[in-house]
Amino acid sequence: MAWGLEIAADRVRLCRAKLRRGGIRLERATESPVPAGLLRASVKDANVSDHVTLAKTVRELARRAGCRGWVRVALPDPVFILRTIATDELPPDRGAARRFLCWQARDLLPFSAEQARLDFVRAEAGPDGRLRFACLIANGRVVAEYERILQDADLLPATLDARSVALAQAASGLLAFPSAGLLTGDGARATLLVLHEGRPRLWRILAVENGGGDGVRLIREVADSLGYFQEAEGLPPLQHLFIHGMGARASEIAAGLTRWLELTVSVLDLGATLASGARPRGLAGELTRWGAALGAAIRPW
Repeated sequence: MAWGLEIAADRVRLCRAKLRRGGIRLERATESPVPAGLLRASVKDANVSDHVTLAKTVRELARRAGCRGWVRVALPDPVFILRTIATDELPPDRGAARRFLCWQARDLLPFSAEQARLDFVRAEAGPDGRLRFACLIANGRVVAEYERILQDADLLPATLDARSVALAQAASGLLAFPSAGLLTGDGARATLLVLHEGRPRLWRILAVENGGGDGVRLIREVADSLGYFQEAEGLPPLQHLFIHGMGARASEIAAGLTRWLELTVSVLDLGATLASGARPRGLAGELTRWGAALGAAIRPW
């Protein structure tokens, strides 16, 4: 049983969960609001304007939940860069492999490769036979900012993931297609994440219209992004696209994407991923809000 923590611009969420008989067992879940403007996610600049306030919020949340020690953490997507890197070989030692991939990614980064923190999973080889790795990369200075806040909250960060990647981990049983997509909303942003053989492969962070809009711009950008991914990376067409975090507009956007893309698009239902009797009493709000914290807790990759 492990703890998963999501730190978002509007709130922090903490849960305790594990995988059991092919489903997720959720034991505890609690959340606290975050003052507006306290956190502005960025891959280059400082993210948190008041470290003391955020550390206090996380500490009180952990105390209320009974969480101590190690936690796995999901951070906003704009803290990270997700890229697929092709290479002829990779050092067998994982630490050396990370350093090698950071060097390979140096021209893709808006900061020095020496500052990069990188994790990776192996992707399917391309038509040229080269090895391919999906790499999640962050600025070490930005990551250290979050690590310091967690330490001030008397917690130890075991892993740091992007929000949409953690959500995909929680929904992995539903995303079991050769090629699937996940469009997840987070305030004024949405992330389109493409998974191939169950692993994250590519993403694009998109703007969501102020005031909601009719969703047409977002639908067009999703369609254009998928077309680009398929052409540039040689990915097969999606078999299914899931929508998450769009609130009352989720069904409307799913219907629009179904017509535009001519593929199956549905709203993600994380309730289907829970083991029997795994939802604790008194869980506030709908379960879909807890996806990133759930994924951080179980972290199968």
